[in-house]
Amino acid sequence: MERLEAFASRFIEGWSARLFGAKLQPVQIAKRLIRAMESHQTISLSKTFVPNSYVVSLSPPDYAGFEQYRRSLEQDLAEAVLGAARDRNYTLLAFPSVEIERDEDLPAGDLRVSCALVDTSGDEITPDAKTLGAVEAGHTMVLDREKLLREKPRAPKATLTVRDDDRKQVSLGTDPLAIGRDPQNDIVLDDRRVSRKHAEIRLRLGRYTLYDLQSTNGTYVNGRRVAEIVLSDGDRVAIGGVELHFRATE
Repeated sequence: MERLEAFASRFIEGWSARLFGAKLQPVQIAKRLIRAMESHQTISLSKTFVPNSYVVSLSPPDYAGFEQYRRSLEQDLAEAVLGAARDRNYTLLAFPSVEIERDEDLPAGDLRVSCALVDTSGDEITPDAKTLGAVEAGHTMVLDREKLLREKPRAPKATLTVRDDDRKQVSLGTDPLAIGRDPQNDIVLDDRRVSRKHAEIRLRLGRYTLYDLQSTNGTYVNGRRVAEIVLSDGDRVAIGGVELHFRATE
C-alpha cells in the first residue's frame, strides 16, 4: 500500500496544491484507479492484461470542484495508469483513457470506478484467457510509452447529421464533441433555446455517450429527455429546435 500511494502521489504531483481545500484530492482518484487496475487482471500465456478504459464517477460538488481542470486531470490520471502498468509489467491493449463523470447519487467525498478492456478499434473485449491469448506477441507492450502515444485507440465509426437550415454531417472520434450556442463548440447551433454549452458526446468504454451539460431546455433522445445516454444507431437527438441523427457505420 505504501508503494502504491507513493506511485500515485508521484504522478499527480501539484494537483493537491492547485485544488487545496477540496474534499476529494486527485491522488485519491489515482489510488482508486490503480486499485481497480490491479483487481481486474487477466492472465494469458506469459502476459497479464489489465483494463485500459476507466470511468470515474464523482458526486456533484466534487465534480464541480474539478470541472475547470477536468480534461487535464483526465490526461494526468491516464498517465498514472500507464506508469503503474509499466511499473508492474502489465500489458494494455491500447493507450489508457480516463473519463470523469458526475453522479447525482454519490455523496461528497465518495467516488466509483468502472473499467473495461477496449481494443484499438474501440470495442470492448471479454476479459478471458482464450480471447486475449489470440493477441499477437508484442501487440501493445506498455514498456514503449511513445509507441502507445502514437497508437491511441481508434474510435468506432459513427456520424452525427445536423438537420437545420444548413444540413451537415460530422464524424465522431476519440475527442469529445461539444454542442451548443457558443462559437467555440464543435457543433454550433444558432438557436436561443440552446444553451451556450448544451451537450457533449464522448467515447466511453468503446461506445459513444451523450451528456446533457445541465442545459436550460434539456436534451432529448427519441422524444425522451435525458441526462446521459449511450447512443445507438438511428437515435434522434433534439436540442432546441434542431434535430441530430446518430449513425453507427460499423
